[in-house]
Amino acid sequence: MQQSDTQPTGIINQPAPDLGVTQWINAAGEPIQGYGLDQMPGFYKVIFCYQDACPGCHITGFPALVKLVKAFQGSPLVSVAAVQTVFEDFEANSFDRLAANQLKYALPVPFGHDAGQGREGAGSVLMQRYRNGGTPWFIVIDPEGTVIYNHFSIDVEKLIAQLKRPAPGVPRQAPDANTLTWRGVMALTREGNPSPPRRLELDAAQWRERLTAEQFRVTRQKGTERAHSSAMCSLFEPGRYSCVCCGTELFDASSKFASKSGWPSFTQALAPGLVAYHDDSSHGMTRVETTCNVCDAHLGHVFSDGPDPSGLRYCMNAVALVKA
Repeated sequence: MQQSDTQPTGIINQPAPDLGVTQWINAAGEPIQGYGLDQMPGFYKVIFCYQDACPGCHITGFPALVKLVKAFQGSPLVSVAAVQTVFEDFEANSFDRLAANQLKYALPVPFGHDAGQGREGAGSVLMQRYRNGGTPWFIVIDPEGTVIYNHFSIDVEKLIAQLKRPAPGVPRQAPDANTLTWRGVMALTREGNPSPPRRLELDAAQWRERLTAEQFRVTRQKGTERAHSSAMCSLFEPGRYSCVCCGTELFDASSKFASKSGWPSFTQALAPGLVAYHDDSSHGMTRVETTCNVCDAHLGHVFSDGPDPSGLRYCMNAVALVKA
């Protein structure tokens, strides 16, 4: 069921708001109070939003949730909660239906009921905070508290495989001071980037003299090269990757990996302050643009990637880089 709302749906790559749900039953079906994200114990947190009167919730949503819960039952890696986010049919989607659905699907996870103030209010508080588009709806929050998935449907087999890498029980090492995490990326986009080690500023005519037409289009006009168009995607020899515009070394080959995305990918920049991060809402998407902090060349985008809390995927345009 879709909510009739003109607001854009699904906050993504943002810190997860408090759920705002006040009515809960625990995994045994008993009423509890004070439950929320802080009480969910897993590295990753998955919130399934549904309505009892929603056919799609029962046809696709709950079956996917059952698979997910079974895959991680007893594991500290993932915790799950189901929330009845009511925005219509308030009588049918009642608090009494929580225990019934918990028993029906044999789900040993907490269930919450969130109808806001009912007909007189704006409905589900969680839906407003996460901008859910309706039900069923899946929310995935990473170990740093960032929303990394927020949408109607989910490929549950793919999600299970992603969350199981590395395998549950493997100790997770804390990143060192120079390792940038997704939370750090978000902070830089909000608060600004550090001063670069140096600056190079040229006008458009001067850049055109230095660069090929394709290099200029990508680096100075924020273009994107065609996916899988560069042999650099499969190049993994030792060395450094520098900005094609100013020559600043940005990445080491030791951080390069085969992402199969169609563009050269890295897990970390060579050092803090070399790459700058900016909010990018172009083309109807919410992303983080990366630029050379020395000359402002557009490099590509960075994404939260993998189950490691420090996992990043720098998806770079090959024409923006020079391999040395």
